[in-house]
Amino acid sequence: MPVNYEELKKDRAEEWRDQLRKSKGAKDRSNIERVNMPENPPLERNKNFFEVNQGLSEEQAVLEAARCLDCPTPTCISGCPVNINIPGFIKYIETGDFLKSAEVLRRPMLCRPSAAGFVRRKPSVKSSVFTIK
Repeated sequence: MPVNYEELKKDRAEEWRDQLRKSKGAKDRSNIERVNMPENPPLERNKNFFEVNQGLSEEQAVLEAARCLDCPTPTCISGCPVNINIPGFIKYIETGDFLKSAEVLRRPMLCRPSAAGFVRRKPSVKSSVFTIK
């Protein structure tokens, strides 16, 4: 389904997003070094079914989110198979508001169920031990 750019434009025009864009220029954001996600070592993960990626700390996530340029026409959304509002949730991470970020991700997605099945993880042994702080 097509991306609703009018809604994205309205979200992008919110004052807090404008202030965030003004806090760092595009060149400064582009110069932020990419955060590498920690991984379980290969010799450990070949003996278990735990996730390879260990996730980012809050500080690392905020730093990585600061790399987003918040483009007027975000091609990351149209390139996503399920059209997730990537700048929408990334900008909340940049402010440290992880709950708002999750709310953006929980909004209904305009996509085919087959595409959503492609992206969503299948349940695993580890999924029963996830915790939310």
